[in-house]
Amino acid sequence: MNIYQRIKSFAAGVILIIYGILVMLVPESGYMILLLVLFLFLLFSGAKMLLYYFKMARFMVGGKSVLFEGVILLDAAIFTATLTTLKPFYLILYLVGAYAVAGVIAILRSFEEKKCESPAWKFKFASGLLNIVIAAVAVISGLFLKSADIPVYIYGGGMIYSGIMRIISGFRKTPSIYIQ
Repeated sequence: MNIYQRIKSFAAGVILIIYGILVMLVPESGYMILLLVLFLFLLFSGAKMLLYYFKMARFMVGGKSVLFEGVILLDAAIFTATLTTLKPFYLILYLVGAYAVAGVIAILRSFEEKKCESPAWKFKFASGLLNIVIAAVAVISGLFLKSADIPVYIYGGGMIYSGIMRIISGFRKTPSIYIQ
């Protein structure tokens, strides 16, 4: 990780922590804040992926996957924009699903890193497992306690946790592999 990537990771972590605190402080309007931030993130990520595809990735091996990912992100952004008329429960379900998928992907990546004998696999495995636990607790509290505020608090806490993990990964020393 170079210095620019470290600064970017640190800044993203601080923004996630501020966002998590903001969502937890105003849970009644947290729903609309969640929708707006999620919509903007998905929209800009999808547009960035499509721009990258048209500039460079279309000439690369596997470039079509960048195109598909960009289209899927834009589609998810449009879907998120339509959630404004629905109950907050559906957005929470949507976010919980995203947490669960991110957790599964992190666990699968940790297994891949374990095969390569990387020492960071334990950190990634624990992070993925915690994401899955957060998703499960949010679903259980939303279904059984019938409260939309509890999943918002859980989501805000998850954002704070993700921000802290980004900051830690920004300061972690990355190994350099030399081929002789």
